[in-house]
Amino acid sequence: MIKVGIVVQRYGKEVVGGAETLVRDVAERLNASGFDVTVFTTTARNYITWENEFKPGNFILKGVNIKRFRVEKERDINAFNKFSEIFFNQEPKERDEEKWIREQGPYSPELIEGIHQAQHDFDIFLFFTYLYYPTIEGIKQVKKPVVLFPTAHDEAPIYLNLMKDVFKRPDALFFLTGAEMNFVKRTFSPPNRMELIRSGMDIKEGIDENLFKKNYLQFAPYILYAGRIEKGKGLELVFEAYQQIKKKRLIDFVLMGKKLMDIPEINGLKYVGFVSEEEKLSAFKGALLSIQPSPLESLSITTLESFSQKTPVLVNKKSEVLREHIDISGGGLAYDNVDEFFQHFYGIYDKRKTAKIMGQKGYDYVKKYYSWDVVMEKIRKQLESIISNVQETPQL
Repeated sequence: MIKVGIVVQRYGKEVVGGAETLVRDVAERLNASGFDVTVFTTTARNYITWENEFKPGNFILKGVNIKRFRVEKERDINAFNKFSEIFFNQEPKERDEEKWIREQGPYSPELIEGIHQAQHDFDIFLFFTYLYYPTIEGIKQVKKPVVLFPTAHDEAPIYLNLMKDVFKRPDALFFLTGAEMNFVKRTFSPPNRMELIRSGMDIKEGIDENLFKKNYLQFAPYILYAGRIEKGKGLELVFEAYQQIKKKRLIDFVLMGKKLMDIPEINGLKYVGFVSEEEKLSAFKGALLSIQPSPLESLSITTLESFSQKTPVLVNKKSEVLREHIDISGGGLAYDNVDEFFQHFYGIYDKRKTAKIMGQKGYDYVKKYYSWDVVMEKIRKQLESIISNVQETPQL
Protein backbone atom coordinates (compact mmCIF):
# COMPACT_ATOMS: atom_id res chain seq x y z
CA MET A 1 0.00 0.00 0.00
CA ILE A 2 1.36 3.40 -1.00
CA LYS A 3 1.59 5.82 1.94
CA VAL A 4 0.93 9.44 1.02
CA GLY A 5 1.60 12.48 3.18
CA ILE A 6 -0.33 15.61 2.27
CA VAL A 7 0.67 19.06 3.55
CA VAL A 8 -1.77 21.98 3.50
CA GLN A 9 -2.34 25.11 5.59
CA ARG A 10 -5.96 24.26 6.60
CA TYR A 11 -8.03 21.12 6.42
CA GLY A 12 -11.51 20.06 7.50
CA LYS A 13 -15.13 19.85 6.45
CA GLU A 14 -15.70 23.29 8.01
CA VAL A 15 -12.89 24.87 5.98
CA VAL A 16 -14.03 26.92 2.99
CA GLY A 17 -11.60 27.60 0.16
CA GLY A 18 -10.84 26.43 -3.36
CA ALA A 19 -7.45 24.85 -2.68
CA GLU A 20 -8.58 23.40 0.65
CA THR A 21 -11.64 21.80 -0.96
CA LEU A 22 -9.41 20.31 -3.66
CA VAL A 23 -7.09 18.84 -1.01
CA ARG A 24 -9.96 17.21 0.84
CA ASP A 25 -11.40 15.73 -2.34
CA VAL A 26 -8.04 14.34 -3.47
CA ALA A 27 -7.21 12.96 -0.01
CA GLU A 28 -10.55 11.19 0.40
CA ARG A 29 -10.52 9.76 -3.11
CA LEU A 30 -6.93 8.53 -2.86
CA ASN A 31 -7.78 6.91 0.44
CA ALA A 32 -10.89 5.25 -1.03
CA SER A 33 -8.86 3.87 -3.94
CA GLY A 34 -6.38 2.04 -1.70
CA PHE A 35 -3.75 4.62 -0.77
CA ASP A 36 -2.92 5.21 2.91
CA VAL A 37 -3.32 8.99 3.31
CA THR A 38 -2.24 11.27 6.17
CA VAL A 39 -2.78 15.04 6.12
CA PHE A 40 -0.34 17.31 7.95
CA THR A 41 -1.99 20.64 8.72
CA THR A 42 -2.57 23.32 11.33
CA THR A 43 -5.29 23.94 13.87
CA ALA A 44 -6.39 27.05 11.94
CA ARG A 45 -9.77 27.32 10.27
CA ASN A 46 -9.79 31.04 9.35
CA TYR A 47 -7.22 32.09 6.74
CA ILE A 48 -7.50 35.75 7.74
CA THR A 49 -6.29 35.31 11.34
CA TRP A 50 -4.96 31.71 11.47
CA GLU A 51 -6.63 31.47 14.88
CA ASN A 52 -6.24 28.08 16.58
CA GLU A 53 -9.81 26.82 16.37
CA PHE A 54 -9.29 23.06 15.91
CA LYS A 55 -7.70 20.88 18.58
CA PRO A 56 -4.13 19.74 17.98
CA GLY A 57 -3.43 16.02 17.69
CA ASN A 58 -4.39 13.04 15.55
CA PHE A 59 -7.84 12.63 14.03
CA ILE A 60 -9.65 10.72 11.29
CA LEU A 61 -12.12 12.25 8.85
CA LYS A 62 -13.77 10.02 6.23
CA GLY A 63 -10.95 7.50 6.53
CA VAL A 64 -8.18 10.10 6.16
CA ASN A 65 -5.66 10.45 8.98
CA ILE A 66 -5.14 14.04 10.10
CA LYS A 67 -2.27 15.43 12.15
CA ARG A 68 -2.98 18.95 13.39
CA PHE A 69 -0.34 21.29 14.80
CA ARG A 70 -0.82 24.60 16.58
CA VAL A 71 -0.17 27.93 14.92
CA GLU A 72 2.38 29.79 17.00
CA LYS A 73 1.36 33.27 15.91
CA GLU A 74 -2.05 34.50 14.84
CA ARG A 75 -2.25 37.14 12.12
CA ASP A 76 -3.48 40.71 12.42
CA ILE A 77 -4.53 41.19 8.80
CA ASN A 78 -4.43 45.00 8.91
CA ALA A 79 -0.92 45.01 10.34
CA PHE A 80 0.14 42.37 7.83
CA ASN A 81 -1.26 44.35 4.91
CA LYS A 82 0.64 47.45 6.03
CA PHE A 83 3.81 45.41 6.42
CA SER A 84 3.30 43.88 2.96
CA GLU A 85 2.83 47.26 1.34
CA ILE A 86 6.15 48.44 2.76
CA PHE A 87 7.82 45.12 1.98
CA PHE A 88 6.89 44.99 -1.71
CA ASN A 89 7.86 48.64 -2.21
CA GLN A 90 11.40 47.85 -1.08
CA GLU A 91 14.20 46.85 -3.41
CA PRO A 92 14.33 43.02 -3.60
CA LYS A 93 17.80 42.85 -2.05
CA GLU A 94 16.57 44.83 0.98
CA ARG A 95 13.60 42.58 1.75
CA ASP A 96 13.53 40.15 4.65
CA GLU A 97 11.69 37.42 2.76
CA GLU A 98 11.81 34.92 5.59
CA LYS A 99 10.06 37.42 7.86
CA TRP A 100 7.34 38.03 5.27
CA ILE A 101 6.70 34.29 5.00
CA ARG A 102 6.43 33.99 8.79
CA GLU A 103 4.07 36.96 8.96
CA GLN A 104 2.02 35.56 6.07
CA GLY A 105 1.70 32.28 7.97
CA PRO A 106 0.27 30.12 9.18
CA TYR A 107 3.44 30.08 11.26
CA SER A 108 3.70 26.62 12.80
CA PRO A 109 7.24 25.33 13.50
CA GLU A 110 5.59 22.34 15.21
CA LEU A 111 4.07 21.35 11.87
CA ILE A 112 7.44 21.55 10.12
CA GLU A 113 9.05 19.44 12.83
CA GLY A 114 6.18 16.95 12.59
CA ILE A 115 6.78 16.54 8.86
CA HIS A 116 10.51 16.09 9.45
CA GLN A 117 10.01 13.44 12.14
CA ALA A 118 7.37 11.42 10.25
CA GLN A 119 8.64 11.64 6.67
CA HIS A 120 10.34 8.24 6.63
CA ASP A 121 6.98 6.55 7.16
CA PHE A 122 5.74 7.77 3.76
CA ASP A 123 6.41 6.97 0.12
CA ILE A 124 5.55 10.39 -1.29
CA PHE A 125 4.43 13.84 -0.15
CA LEU A 126 1.93 16.16 -1.81
CA PHE A 127 2.12 19.87 -0.98
CA PHE A 128 -0.78 22.15 -1.85
CA THR A 129 -0.44 25.88 -2.59
CA TYR A 130 3.01 27.40 -3.08
CA LEU A 131 2.29 30.57 -1.10
CA TYR A 132 2.19 29.57 2.55
CA TYR A 133 4.67 28.77 5.30
CA PRO A 134 3.81 25.02 5.57
CA THR A 135 4.78 24.48 1.93
CA ILE A 136 7.78 26.81 1.79
CA GLU A 137 9.38 25.42 4.95
CA GLY A 138 7.90 21.92 4.88
CA ILE A 139 9.19 21.11 1.41
CA LYS A 140 12.74 21.58 2.67
CA GLN A 141 12.32 18.79 5.22
CA VAL A 142 11.36 15.95 2.90
CA LYS A 143 13.80 13.47 1.36
CA LYS A 144 11.09 11.36 -0.23
CA PRO A 145 9.55 12.22 -3.63
CA VAL A 146 7.61 15.49 -3.56
CA VAL A 147 4.69 16.69 -5.69
CA LEU A 148 3.55 20.31 -5.55
CA PHE A 149 0.10 21.51 -6.56
CA PRO A 150 1.17 25.20 -6.67
CA THR A 151 -2.22 26.81 -7.48
CA ALA A 152 -0.07 29.60 -8.86
CA HIS A 153 -0.94 32.84 -10.57
CA ASP A 154 0.78 36.11 -11.41
CA GLU A 155 1.05 37.93 -8.07
CA ALA A 156 3.82 39.69 -6.19
CA PRO A 157 4.85 36.89 -3.75
CA ILE A 158 5.62 34.41 -6.52
CA TYR A 159 8.56 36.60 -7.58
CA LEU A 160 10.30 36.40 -4.19
CA ASN A 161 13.79 34.94 -4.47
CA LEU A 162 13.02 32.07 -2.12
CA MET A 163 10.28 30.83 -4.44
CA LYS A 164 12.93 29.62 -6.88
CA ASP A 165 13.75 26.76 -4.51
CA VAL A 166 10.07 26.04 -3.88
CA PHE A 167 9.53 25.38 -7.59
CA LYS A 168 12.90 23.68 -8.14
CA ARG A 169 12.59 21.05 -5.39
CA PRO A 170 9.49 19.01 -6.40
CA ASP A 171 9.91 15.85 -8.43
CA ALA A 172 6.68 16.84 -10.16
CA LEU A 173 4.39 19.85 -10.40
CA PHE A 174 0.67 19.19 -10.90
CA PHE A 175 -1.37 22.00 -12.45
CA LEU A 176 -5.07 22.80 -12.48
CA THR A 177 -5.04 24.66 -15.80
CA GLY A 178 -2.83 25.01 -18.84
CA ALA A 179 -2.54 28.74 -18.14
CA GLU A 180 -1.10 28.02 -14.69
CA MET A 181 1.37 25.49 -16.11
CA ASN A 182 2.55 27.88 -18.84
CA PHE A 183 2.97 30.71 -16.35
CA VAL A 184 5.12 28.58 -14.02
CA LYS A 185 7.16 27.28 -16.96
CA ARG A 186 7.88 30.85 -18.12
CA THR A 187 8.68 32.08 -14.63
CA PHE A 188 10.78 29.23 -13.20
CA SER A 189 11.65 26.68 -15.93
CA PRO A 190 11.27 23.85 -13.39
CA PRO A 191 13.78 21.02 -13.98
CA ASN A 192 11.43 18.13 -13.29
CA ARG A 193 8.14 16.90 -14.71
CA MET A 194 5.11 19.11 -15.10
CA GLU A 195 1.66 17.57 -15.54
CA LEU A 196 -1.71 19.13 -16.38
CA ILE A 197 -3.95 17.29 -13.92
CA ARG A 198 -6.83 19.74 -13.64
CA SER A 199 -9.29 19.37 -10.74
CA GLY A 200 -12.21 17.04 -10.37
CA MET A 201 -15.76 17.99 -9.57
CA ASP A 202 -19.01 16.19 -8.92
CA ILE A 203 -21.28 17.04 -11.82
CA LYS A 204 -24.70 16.83 -10.24
CA GLU A 205 -27.64 16.22 -12.53
CA GLY A 206 -31.30 16.94 -11.92
CA ILE A 207 -30.81 20.07 -9.82
CA ASP A 208 -34.09 21.93 -9.27
CA GLU A 209 -33.59 25.53 -10.36
CA ASN A 210 -36.73 26.57 -8.46
CA LEU A 211 -35.32 25.57 -5.06
CA PHE A 212 -33.20 28.71 -4.71
CA LYS A 213 -35.89 30.94 -6.21
CA LYS A 214 -38.50 29.63 -3.79
CA ASN A 215 -36.28 29.73 -0.69
CA TYR A 216 -35.06 33.26 -1.35
CA LEU A 217 -38.17 34.71 -3.04
CA GLN A 218 -36.24 35.34 -6.24
CA PHE A 219 -38.84 36.12 -8.90
CA ALA A 220 -36.95 38.31 -11.40
CA PRO A 221 -34.20 37.05 -13.75
CA TYR A 222 -30.82 37.39 -12.06
CA ILE A 223 -27.05 37.48 -12.42
CA LEU A 224 -25.14 35.41 -9.84
CA TYR A 225 -21.81 35.90 -8.09
CA ALA A 226 -20.70 33.15 -5.70
CA GLY A 227 -17.49 33.45 -3.70
CA ARG A 228 -15.67 35.70 -1.27
CA ILE A 229 -16.96 39.26 -1.50
CA GLU A 230 -13.81 41.27 -0.98
CA LYS A 231 -11.60 43.89 -2.54
CA GLY A 232 -9.36 42.53 -5.25
CA LYS A 233 -12.06 40.28 -6.67
CA GLY A 234 -13.02 42.78 -9.39
CA LEU A 235 -16.53 43.35 -8.06
CA GLU A 236 -16.31 47.12 -8.15
CA LEU A 237 -16.51 47.16 -11.96
CA VAL A 238 -19.47 44.78 -11.87
CA PHE A 239 -21.33 46.94 -9.34
CA GLU A 240 -20.75 49.96 -11.59
CA ALA A 241 -22.01 48.12 -14.65
CA TYR A 242 -25.02 46.62 -12.87
CA GLN A 243 -26.17 50.02 -11.66
CA GLN A 244 -26.54 51.09 -15.30
CA ILE A 245 -27.93 47.77 -16.54
CA LYS A 246 -30.68 47.82 -13.91
CA LYS A 247 -32.04 51.01 -15.47
CA LYS A 248 -32.53 49.31 -18.84
CA ARG A 249 -33.35 45.66 -18.11
CA LEU A 250 -35.35 43.66 -15.58
CA ILE A 251 -32.51 41.86 -13.82
CA ASP A 252 -31.42 41.31 -10.20
CA PHE A 253 -27.86 40.72 -9.04
CA VAL A 254 -27.48 38.02 -6.37
CA LEU A 255 -24.31 37.65 -4.30
CA MET A 256 -23.56 34.67 -2.07
CA GLY A 257 -20.55 33.88 0.08
CA LYS A 258 -18.49 35.50 2.83
CA LYS A 259 -18.80 39.30 2.94
CA LEU A 260 -15.44 40.98 3.57
CA MET A 261 -16.22 44.38 2.06
CA ASP A 262 -19.12 46.82 2.03
CA ILE A 263 -21.77 46.13 -0.61
CA PRO A 264 -23.26 49.23 -2.25
CA GLU A 265 -26.96 49.88 -1.92
CA ILE A 266 -28.28 49.36 -5.44
CA ASN A 267 -31.86 48.54 -6.31
CA GLY A 268 -32.03 44.85 -7.23
CA LEU A 269 -28.72 43.88 -5.63
CA LYS A 270 -29.26 41.10 -3.08
CA TYR A 271 -26.79 39.53 -0.65
CA VAL A 272 -27.94 36.11 0.61
CA GLY A 273 -24.86 35.07 2.62
CA PHE A 274 -24.04 31.38 2.84
CA VAL A 275 -26.42 28.84 1.32
CA SER A 276 -26.50 25.05 1.20
CA GLU A 277 -24.67 23.21 -1.57
CA GLU A 278 -27.95 22.24 -3.19
CA GLU A 279 -29.21 25.83 -3.03
CA LYS A 280 -25.96 27.07 -4.56
CA LEU A 281 -26.22 24.72 -7.54
CA SER A 282 -29.90 25.58 -7.86
CA ALA A 283 -28.93 29.26 -7.96
CA PHE A 284 -26.39 28.58 -10.70
CA LYS A 285 -28.92 26.61 -12.70
CA GLY A 286 -31.59 29.29 -12.42
CA ALA A 287 -29.32 32.25 -13.19
CA LEU A 288 -29.33 33.96 -16.56
CA LEU A 289 -25.56 34.03 -16.25
CA SER A 290 -22.91 34.01 -13.54
CA ILE A 291 -19.99 36.39 -13.04
CA GLN A 292 -16.35 35.64 -12.22
CA PRO A 293 -14.71 39.08 -12.07
CA SER A 294 -11.45 38.21 -10.31
CA PRO A 295 -8.26 39.05 -12.22
CA LEU A 296 -6.35 36.45 -10.17
CA GLU A 297 -7.59 32.87 -10.37
CA SER A 298 -5.71 29.59 -10.24
CA LEU A 299 -8.78 27.51 -11.17
CA SER A 300 -12.19 29.06 -10.33
CA ILE A 301 -14.41 26.27 -9.05
CA THR A 302 -17.43 28.57 -9.32
CA THR A 303 -16.90 28.93 -13.08
CA LEU A 304 -16.90 25.15 -13.41
CA GLU A 305 -19.95 24.87 -11.15
CA SER A 306 -21.78 27.33 -13.37
CA PHE A 307 -20.82 25.31 -16.44
CA SER A 308 -21.98 22.12 -14.72
CA GLN A 309 -25.48 23.60 -14.51
CA LYS A 310 -25.40 24.83 -18.14
CA THR A 311 -25.21 28.50 -17.19
CA PRO A 312 -22.83 30.76 -19.15
CA VAL A 313 -20.20 32.84 -17.36
CA LEU A 314 -18.84 36.35 -17.87
CA VAL A 315 -15.21 36.41 -16.75
CA ASN A 316 -12.45 38.93 -16.30
CA LYS A 317 -10.22 38.87 -19.37
CA LYS A 318 -7.19 39.79 -17.25
CA SER A 319 -7.16 36.27 -15.78
CA GLU A 320 -5.36 33.82 -18.09
CA VAL A 321 -7.04 30.92 -16.30
CA LEU A 322 -10.53 32.29 -16.84
CA ARG A 323 -9.77 33.11 -20.47
CA GLU A 324 -8.60 29.54 -20.93
CA HIS A 325 -11.88 28.15 -19.59
CA ILE A 326 -13.83 30.41 -21.96
CA ASP A 327 -11.61 29.87 -25.01
CA ILE A 328 -11.61 26.08 -24.77
CA SER A 329 -15.24 25.63 -23.75
CA GLY A 330 -17.10 28.42 -25.52
CA GLY A 331 -19.20 28.49 -22.35
CA GLY A 332 -19.16 32.24 -21.84
CA LEU A 333 -17.48 35.53 -22.68
CA ALA A 334 -14.55 37.58 -21.33
CA TYR A 335 -14.61 41.33 -20.69
CA ASP A 336 -11.84 43.85 -20.20
CA ASN A 337 -13.77 46.97 -19.21
CA VAL A 338 -17.24 48.28 -18.42
CA ASP A 339 -18.21 48.81 -22.07
CA GLU A 340 -17.26 45.24 -22.94
CA PHE A 341 -19.20 44.00 -19.93
CA PHE A 342 -22.28 45.85 -21.19
CA GLN A 343 -21.86 44.42 -24.69
CA HIS A 344 -21.56 40.83 -23.49
CA PHE A 345 -24.35 41.12 -20.95
CA TYR A 346 -26.86 42.50 -23.44
CA GLY A 347 -25.78 39.91 -25.99
CA ILE A 348 -26.77 37.16 -23.57
CA TYR A 349 -29.83 38.87 -22.08
CA ASP A 350 -31.35 39.70 -25.46
CA LYS A 351 -30.43 36.40 -27.13
CA ARG A 352 -31.50 33.58 -24.84
CA LYS A 353 -30.79 30.92 -27.48
CA THR A 354 -27.17 32.07 -27.49
CA ALA A 355 -27.07 31.72 -23.70
CA LYS A 356 -28.45 28.18 -23.95
CA ILE A 357 -25.82 27.16 -26.52
CA MET A 358 -23.04 28.61 -24.34
CA GLY A 359 -24.39 26.80 -21.30
CA GLN A 360 -24.35 23.45 -23.11
CA LYS A 361 -20.78 24.01 -24.28
CA GLY A 362 -19.69 24.77 -20.72
CA TYR A 363 -21.35 21.58 -19.52
CA ASP A 364 -19.62 19.49 -22.20
CA TYR A 365 -16.29 21.01 -21.17
CA VAL A 366 -16.51 20.04 -17.50
CA LYS A 367 -17.73 16.54 -18.39
CA LYS A 368 -14.72 15.98 -20.65
CA TYR A 369 -11.95 17.42 -18.50
CA TYR A 370 -13.12 17.76 -14.90
CA SER A 371 -14.99 14.62 -13.91
CA TRP A 372 -13.38 13.01 -10.86
CA ASP A 373 -12.89 9.64 -12.58
CA VAL A 374 -10.71 11.26 -15.24
CA VAL A 375 -8.72 13.41 -12.80
CA MET A 376 -8.09 10.72 -10.18
CA GLU A 377 -6.93 8.22 -12.77
CA LYS A 378 -4.28 10.75 -13.86
CA ILE A 379 -3.20 11.42 -10.28
CA ARG A 380 -2.96 7.74 -9.34
CA LYS A 381 -0.87 6.86 -12.40
CA GLN A 382 1.44 9.82 -11.89
CA LEU A 383 2.06 9.04 -8.22
CA GLU A 384 2.84 5.40 -8.97
CA SER A 385 5.22 6.44 -11.74
CA ILE A 386 7.02 9.01 -9.56
CA ILE A 387 7.48 6.56 -6.70
CA SER A 388 8.86 3.87 -8.99
CA ASN A 389 11.25 6.16 -10.88
CA VAL A 390 12.47 8.84 -8.48
CA GLN A 391 15.40 8.16 -6.20
CA GLU A 392 15.33 9.70 -2.71
CA THR A 393 16.38 13.34 -2.95
CA PRO A 394 19.16 14.52 -0.60
CA GLN A 395 17.88 16.79 2.15
CA LEU A 396 18.28 20.47 1.27
